Amino acid sequence: MDVDPLSIVELKPRKKRTYWYVFEPSGRFVKPWWRREESIYGNEHWLSFERGGVEVARCKFILDEAPRSHPNLGDMPYGQLDILALEVAAGEQGRGIGRRALLAIREMHPLPRLTALNDDAVSRGFWDQVGWVRHESKPGFFSERVTYSER
Repeated sequence: MDVDPLSIVELKPRKKRTYWYVFEPSGRFVKPWWRREESIYGNEHWLSFERGGVEVARCKFILDEAPRSHPNLGDMPYGQLDILALEVAAGEQGRGIGRRALLAIREMHPLPRLTALNDDAVSRGFWDQVGWVRHESKPGFFSERVTYSER
C-alpha cells in the first residue's frame, strides 16, 4: 500500500467553444469519462487526486444534499453523493489510492450517503473489494450498470 499523502484538487469546468472540459488529456487514464462534457449542472463535482504533484486518481460525482428516498436504497435523510466515475491512473492501481480517495471524499462530505455506479467487471471488483453493498439492476432495466452503496 502506498502511504504518500494525497492532495485533492477540486476542478472547475472550462468552456471551449460549445463543450466543457474538466481534466487534461492523459494516457494514464483510459476510461472515456474524462472527455469533454456537453453540458454542466450545478450539482456536479470533479476531483483530481495528486501525490507528489502527479495526478494519480480522478473522480466525478453528483452531490444532492436534499433528503430523499431511493427505490433500491431506502430513505436517505442527509441526501446522496453519487460517484459517477472513479479511476486510479494506470500503473498506480493496487496501492490503496482508490480507497484513500473514497476516504477523502467522505471527509469532505460527511453526511450524505455515498453510492457508486459502474460499467465493467474491473470496477465491480473494486467496489466489492472495498466492501460496498451491490445493488443489481432490476430485470428488464435498460442498463447493465450495477449500483453500490457504502455500508
